[in-house]
Amino acid sequence: MLVFNEFPVGAATLNVVAAHRAKTEAGLRELGVYPGQEMLLMALLQDHAQPKRQTELAALLDVNHATIAKSVRRLTAAGVVTTLASAKDRRVSLVALTPAGKDLAERVKMVCQAVEQQSTNALTAAEQAQYIKLAKKMTAALKK
Repeated sequence: MLVFNEFPVGAATLNVVAAHRAKTEAGLRELGVYPGQEMLLMALLQDHAQPKRQTELAALLDVNHATIAKSVRRLTAAGVVTTLASAKDRRVSLVALTPAGKDLAERVKMVCQAVEQQSTNALTAAEQAQYIKLAKKMTAALKK
């Protein structure tokens, strides 16, 4: 646990992030998923697992296109995702989960749900809502 008396909010934030990440990564390792890949899998699972453009995925995950392209290549090689041409515009490439990828994404979702449940068990519904409100406010301030 990080203790920075001069920066108590920063230390508290880093402690929550580190504990959450460690618990999530432990569950992901059991599935053979590397850190960061879970976010792409979860994004692809959204909207009933409809295929998505790489630019859409980059925007959803707030990362650059090169990061998405690299992850898509790795997950394609692993048989988890596939790329296909858009029916509307054949020049546009879409990313979709394979059947094995959808199964994996569902298991990743279960890991995330378990970590979410464990991390919020000690909070009331009102405290959870307040935490989310404050975290959003801090995030917006840091992005200015």
